[in-house]
Amino acid sequence: MPPDPGRLFVLYGRALGILLAGYLLFDRAFAYLHLPGSPLFVGEMVLGLGVVAALAATRYFVGPIRDEPVLALVLAFAGWGLIRTVPGLGTYHLDAVRDAALWYYSLFALLLPAAIASYPGLLDRWMAGLERLTPWLLAWLPPALVLAPLADSAPRVPFSTVSVLSRKPGSAAVAALLVLGLLWLLPGKRSARSRALLSLPALLVIALAATQNRGGLLGVMAGGAVALFFVRHPVRLAARVVLVMVIGLGVASLLSLKVPLAGVQGREFSASQLVANVVSLSGKDSPGNLGGTVEGREELWTRILDKQVSDGHLVDGSGFGQNLAAEVGVYDEGKETLRSPHNSHLHILARMGVVGFSFWVALWAVWYWRLIAGCRRLARAGRYRTRQLAVLMMSVCTSVLVSCLFDPQLEGPQIAAVLWTMYGVGIAVTTRKPWFSGLAAEPARPLTITGRDEKPS
Repeated sequence: MPPDPGRLFVLYGRALGILLAGYLLFDRAFAYLHLPGSPLFVGEMVLGLGVVAALAATRYFVGPIRDEPVLALVLAFAGWGLIRTVPGLGTYHLDAVRDAALWYYSLFALLLPAAIASYPGLLDRWMAGLERLTPWLLAWLPPALVLAPLADSAPRVPFSTVSVLSRKPGSAAVAALLVLGLLWLLPGKRSARSRALLSLPALLVIALAATQNRGGLLGVMAGGAVALFFVRHPVRLAARVVLVMVIGLGVASLLSLKVPLAGVQGREFSASQLVANVVSLSGKDSPGNLGGTVEGREELWTRILDKQVSDGHLVDGSGFGQNLAAEVGVYDEGKETLRSPHNSHLHILARMGVVGFSFWVALWAVWYWRLIAGCRRLARAGRYRTRQLAVLMMSVCTSVLVSCLFDPQLEGPQIAAVLWTMYGVGIAVTTRKPWFSGLAAEPARPLTITGRDEKPS
């Protein structure tokens, strides 16, 4: 009897789980574990395995796309990205392929439903793995953020120029929000006290990241607001979080607590820096280099879009391969630190034009509509664990999409793979089709924030 080709998707699902765990723990240091002399990184290798699985087990891949129109929008987005990438391959070669990561990581969203269809227990396996990973994440992320400024003097990942201490504050904040969501939306057997204790280091990670990156802070706030909208007694939970953070910030300010290491762009890991970053969100004059950073980004955004209009590529986009920042005179051509508008949404508009940006807006608008309606239906059906997983997907995806307004996170696999995978998970848990049978051990009643069962209202 010939082997089931769906086993490749089972292998892909397990490999993807390891990949996401590595990204959450080690960020770019894990992303750049690549073969010597090869431009294929770990994320691309796993993605390639998924593509091979799709070719070998077409029915698992085609079925969900046929059943779910929202996945057709993702396919259209990726297809248009491919069309705009091909003309630049002859001129820009690998630069065009590297910039095309902006769209080809969306394949993670298309491959995940196929993996779930062939491996129904995949999400339960991932959730159990994330629960085991949580203590390690909370123990490692605070020192990882503090040690990140020492990256230049730290050892490099083999066969790359990336430091083993490479860590972006925004990605750490996303990981912390994911842990908080797991603790409070899907508590499992954890008591309310243990969840509260584990939440403290997660909040510390968010505070440390917020001293270095305001986009990450806004993203966590937006993602948390989405989660609060779907939990019982949201005001009570929000009040607790605010109270803990105010007390912690107040004590840190009174004691003048500060990490002796300077952070990104000279910003301190201190209570005063956190307060300055929060105040700067109001739009008032920002102290230090905060105001200059905002003005620089606005200038970069304006120049790139103006050039796109003047070149006549507003509709179809400028394509992939050229250094957009260098073309408008913001950075030298040889400098590789920035190739985009420093905003993933505007980067899509610049590279793929109004056509690609329309697909981008549509695929997220339909996804949110789908998940909101799905959460209501799952609650009526008593499938509260599945519903809470859908809420968690919305919360973390919202965080990433908001922080992408200030940081080009979708251009790197360590966040893009997480985002697009959660997109696919959201489709799976809210589908009405038989290719997803649901999570195991659905609770009979919804859980409150205190961890006690409560009768549905």
